[in-house]
Amino acid sequence: MMSAPNYDEFDFPIELTTQPLPVVGICGLDTVNNAIHCNVWEAFNNIRKQNRPLVNFKLITPEHEFPTRKPKKSSYECYIPKGILKRNWMDKHMNHAPAVIIMFYDLDWNDPQWAEKQTECASRVKSLKLTLEGRHTKVALVLIQQEPPIPSGEEIIGGDKSLALIQECELNSKYLLLLPYNTSTADQMQGYVLNLQTTFHEMCIVYFNQLIRDVKSHKSTLIKTIHAYLFIRHTFKMAFYAEMKGEFLAAHKYYNQAYLLFSDIKMTHTNIHECKVVASYIMYKMVSLLFVLNQPRDAIQTFHSHVDKYKFKFGNELLLFEHHAWLSRQYAVFADLFESTIRNGLPASQARHPGFYYQQAAKHCINRRTARNSLCASVTSYPEPDPLQGSSTLDYYGQRPWRPGKLSAEPPDPKKERDGIQALQWLEKTRVDHSMIIIGHLGSAMAQFNTYRCPRMKKYLVIQMAEEYLSSRDYGKALTLMSHMLGDYKNEHWTRLVDDITRPALYCAFVTASVEEYLTLSLDTDKVSTLVNLTRVMNNEMPQAIQYTNHAHNLDELKILWIKNLAKSDNANIEVEMRSEHACVQVKTRLTVDEEAKYMLTVYLRSHFIEPVTFSSLSCTIGDSNLLVCTDLTLPPNQLVECSAEFIPLSCHINTEVTVSHVTLGLETAFRKLALKFMITKDPLKDLPLWRPIESKSDLEMSNIVPLHSVFIVPNTSEMSLDITHDNPALLLEWYPITIKLTNQSSHPLSSLSLVLTCPDSDNIDLCEDSQHVTNNDSTNNPAVAKFPLNRAIGELAPKQDGGEEMGQGGQYETIVYVRCTATTPEGAAKLINVKVSYSSYSDPSVLLTKESAVKLNVTKPFDISSSFLSNSFEPISVFHSNEQILIQPLIQCVSPWSIVIEDTFISIPDSIDMKHETKCCLELCKGQAVTCIACVVIKEPRNLCLGVFTVKWRRKDSRLGTVTSCIELPRVDVLPLPIQLSLNLPAHGLVRTPMTICYTLYNYLNSIITVQVVMESSEAFIFSGYKQVVIKLVPDSGQEFKFKIYPQLSGLVALPGFKINLLSKHEGLTQQTIDDMLIRSIPSHIYVLPQPKGIESSQQAQLVMQV
Repeated sequence: MMSAPNYDEFDFPIELTTQPLPVVGICGLDTVNNAIHCNVWEAFNNIRKQNRPLVNFKLITPEHEFPTRKPKKSSYECYIPKGILKRNWMDKHMNHAPAVIIMFYDLDWNDPQWAEKQTECASRVKSLKLTLEGRHTKVALVLIQQEPPIPSGEEIIGGDKSLALIQECELNSKYLLLLPYNTSTADQMQGYVLNLQTTFHEMCIVYFNQLIRDVKSHKSTLIKTIHAYLFIRHTFKMAFYAEMKGEFLAAHKYYNQAYLLFSDIKMTHTNIHECKVVASYIMYKMVSLLFVLNQPRDAIQTFHSHVDKYKFKFGNELLLFEHHAWLSRQYAVFADLFESTIRNGLPASQARHPGFYYQQAAKHCINRRTARNSLCASVTSYPEPDPLQGSSTLDYYGQRPWRPGKLSAEPPDPKKERDGIQALQWLEKTRVDHSMIIIGHLGSAMAQFNTYRCPRMKKYLVIQMAEEYLSSRDYGKALTLMSHMLGDYKNEHWTRLVDDITRPALYCAFVTASVEEYLTLSLDTDKVSTLVNLTRVMNNEMPQAIQYTNHAHNLDELKILWIKNLAKSDNANIEVEMRSEHACVQVKTRLTVDEEAKYMLTVYLRSHFIEPVTFSSLSCTIGDSNLLVCTDLTLPPNQLVECSAEFIPLSCHINTEVTVSHVTLGLETAFRKLALKFMITKDPLKDLPLWRPIESKSDLEMSNIVPLHSVFIVPNTSEMSLDITHDNPALLLEWYPITIKLTNQSSHPLSSLSLVLTCPDSDNIDLCEDSQHVTNNDSTNNPAVAKFPLNRAIGELAPKQDGGEEMGQGGQYETIVYVRCTATTPEGAAKLINVKVSYSSYSDPSVLLTKESAVKLNVTKPFDISSSFLSNSFEPISVFHSNEQILIQPLIQCVSPWSIVIEDTFISIPDSIDMKHETKCCLELCKGQAVTCIACVVIKEPRNLCLGVFTVKWRRKDSRLGTVTSCIELPRVDVLPLPIQLSLNLPAHGLVRTPMTICYTLYNYLNSIITVQVVMESSEAFIFSGYKQVVIKLVPDSGQEFKFKIYPQLSGLVALPGFKINLLSKHEGLTQQTIDDMLIRSIPSHIYVLPQPKGIESSQQAQLVMQV
């Protein structure tokens, strides 16, 4: 019975394509029962997950068995190698043969059982060394220490113990390592592990250096004429060891030497397969290292040299398909390697990227299938016994299972050779799906060409992929791909390519019974057979069979499938888009204006059918309207037919250019409706193919017709005048009047008059027709306020001049429409309001005429409002406190080009604010003028709040439509608590040498007693009586008055005596700086002192002396 061998030997083994890392064995960890050991092992595993591995950690259990050690040969003089490269050698060093083994042991320096544990640890290390006897594997010891590091004074103890442990374990002092593990170092575990990994890697380098020295020693004893295979094998080993160390330059040098040694081997039919396989593996290593070393040009050159060297080394001619499979695999593997390098940052270009190599892989796979078809056609059975038995257990790469380990000089067994070749041919014939392999390569190539923006190469590969789907009998996917490419090639006018693709696409549509696709493709193919198949499908019959491939089909099954699909409702109405230059009917159109100002459409048609064809209808789409040109139209073969119809424009077409977008020919039977939709392009050059055959007479007649696809619709001479008056610009939020006046200028009445107002940007604009409603200040919820568009009969807007349903000669209508804009227009832009009047003329009442005009409306602000905030001393403030007077000062700056009248202003404040005083503004403002008002308020509570809303009622100077209300929200501020407040009751002014009384009031808003010192400083400008310095206690929510009688000595703006408050007690939220800031903010620093009138000064002085 035939086995199931791993037939595809050209798949590169996983151990070859994986980055080789030294194996570091970890032993002594009980990851199942010990949580600390489990965490340590997880820390080493996390290095691999973080893409930072230097070595490959492998957990070694007590039951682990190391690979059997091969006995050393005393001499290679009589040794004849049986192959080049052993299959299990790379896997052994990458996964099974550790370069270093690390013994982990729990032992602290101050462990009370130090002696016993030291003996146990040494016993384990010696046992491990005994197991590894005869190998170069390095052994190291790592102590897991849970206690904190020893104090500096006890370091000598740790040093003595470590020396004793090293001596008893017979270890190198560098191979004793520590791993701290406790709660304080848990977060640093990853750092310790990374440091240990670096140390382990250095040990591995020592191990591989020793192996390289041993290989060089063996290599020096070889004879080149006898041991050519061993030269390659030993050089490959040195390269692999260097790669394991991470020395990529040295590894590439050794791989290159091993590759060049193939020149010393005489290649025959018996060893060519093995040489090609091993050479391709070494080439893969060389190229991958060159990419890692950032030498992409050398990598590409190396690959091309490799292919050029072996592309003509076919081997056995009966296995030629193997050679093409090998070449295909070389290109595919190199493309994969190239692509992965690009993903890691290597730049590529349109001229050099992996897509070309995937394409070559597909090409050689096609050659492989061709060789298979010619060489394997006669193979009908698999030989017995199975010559491929044991192919998965061969010792060497690339050898044949029926002659393993045979030298190339030995004559092969003819019968085994015949059976082996027959087995390979039978597997190639029955087990390999070439189309799927080709499609995979083509898909990868398409992705690359698409990435590097090569659209034509991508389309070429799509067609190749479609042919492969067709070859593999996947007709649906083949039809989908070909249909997409047909559309692209039609747009690009590749007529011959369209002809080449249409026939296989039509074959796919036939075998899949795709009704719509079949009708579409049949109209694009050979015009001689089009009518027959078209008629059969339209009458619910299966079309004639098409033979494109050598695939056999059951016609009865196809007929059942066609009947089923023809009966579907989706196929009852089919629309096919046609292009005039590549269709069964040529179409041209001319849209002109005749002498009577009528718009005429002329359609020219020429049929390529071999018999006359009758179409049920001919229609054209002009703009957004459909025009039926004629019905029951018969087209003789190869004759020019002309059809004309009048096109009546709609009102929406006036002052626009209308274009013929497509022409539709309808073909209808009792079972199906088919619409041929010919797309009309504006540029006539786009309708021309890239090449033209010799023209016949009918071709010349058709080519002499110059198409005209567009015409500009001009309105008739208007019999109505439309006058619009308004004062631009409009002011924001005002009702803006627009006067519309209509006058009949014709000599006869006009009827069916209507007025339509539209605004393209109507989001921020309101409309009203009644002046009584716009005078109402509260018009936001007014039912008379509407939105655009406005459509009214003229009689609904204003009374007629002469009554009846018509506007007589010279008749006039006038109406006023009010608009209100809630947003300003940007500078240089305007609101556009379209005004259109529709009416019917006496001469032709059925035709609706229009008159249009546009109003460009600029909207500007009437004024700008800003606000400032002042203290009692009229100083600007930025910090607000509760229970403190604040002056709000709004400023109105007129920016309107028209004069405006401010009727009223007021500030609406929330409940948490008290209004002390407010001034209002009522006056007229011109552009550039400004007015201000002021309000004194006190904020009750410390919190974040809005200070209120400032409202202005205004109107245009000459407007009678009522006032407009504009509101602006005052800023939101953070109000801070005021622990202590000081106010001053002060006269408006004083007189020189005239006493006056001032009163300071200090108020405590805290919940605790405040102790302060009040100081009244001396001043040269005043004589005063009262407390100069006093200490008081202010109880919560109470105030204290300080009255002083002052006597001015100087006139003018004089500084008041300094009043200071010193804080003597500590309170939360109250500091001396807070009090100083409050003093500056709350009380005035100066007062105006007037001079005494003459004659009064002496008497007042006498009175003052008497009072004293």
